[in-house]
Amino acid sequence: MKKNYNRMILFALFILLYLGIFCFPSFIMEAGVTALSIFKERLFPSIFPFFVLSFLMLNLGMTEILCRFVDPFFKRVFHLSSSASFVFLMSIFSGFPSGSKYVATLYQEKKLTKEMSHYLLLFTHFANPLFVLGSCGLILGNQTVAFFIFLAQLLSNLVIAFLFRPKEVVAMPHSMEQKSSSLLSSLAEAINQAMEVLLFMLGSITFFLFFSKILLSFFLLPPFFQMLVTGLLDMTSGIAMTAELSLPFFLQGLCILSFIVFGGFSVHIQVVNALRKTDLSYRFFFLGRLLQLGIASFLFVLFYALL
Repeated sequence: MKKNYNRMILFALFILLYLGIFCFPSFIMEAGVTALSIFKERLFPSIFPFFVLSFLMLNLGMTEILCRFVDPFFKRVFHLSSSASFVFLMSIFSGFPSGSKYVATLYQEKKLTKEMSHYLLLFTHFANPLFVLGSCGLILGNQTVAFFIFLAQLLSNLVIAFLFRPKEVVAMPHSMEQKSSSLLSSLAEAINQAMEVLLFMLGSITFFLFFSKILLSFFLLPPFFQMLVTGLLDMTSGIAMTAELSLPFFLQGLCILSFIVFGGFSVHIQVVNALRKTDLSYRFFFLGRLLQLGIASFLFVLFYALL
């Protein structure tokens, strides 16, 4: 019964999309142009260099060097192995969905256990710092609120990491073995890996932008709820829409934080894509976003109250 019900919902969504294509063909072009603009101006410049460098380090087996100085802290506080410390650090600098991609890569290379991989999926969801402090700061017109957003999403993940940490460090045998690949071949592979992730990001953003336009064309909603629906489907579009509404800094910042922390379904499908070649469960990532949403919102309110 439940399976048939789910199939009927999917069928209704497909019909809605097909109707949207025939009734509003211009939406396809608008979604594509908007997605390309977001990708070109905000995502690619801020994410691509970090992706290439982090994948290059993975391909050359240099993660041990990066984590050598921070390993004692991460092992003592969060019970992370060296490979897990690398995922945690690089996911902060690269931004999502890099965390899930690094987890999947190291798990396939047997440098992470399944339990540690699921643990990492809970709290390695970070927005790129350049995106939060740069793009979101410009949208808000207030760097202090943008910093509160960055700090809230960072600290909320640290809280989750501490609350759900394993009882002890699980070290993988030969987890940091050096690879024999040359620099040029490793760089070429790193660029290919980065572009694969980024092109899928572009595709998912385009699809969910189109879907949100179709959905809102059939269901007339007030502007604020249009923003919420758009942000739920695609984070970057929802964030951009907050600038079009006359909202107080607090509410605008809270909405942007919520979109970043949850990620939007366009980010969730990117995570599913990163994990699809493994037996890792997406539900740990989803559970982490719900927990982070509550903790980050509380921290943001607290920061704003102290302003």
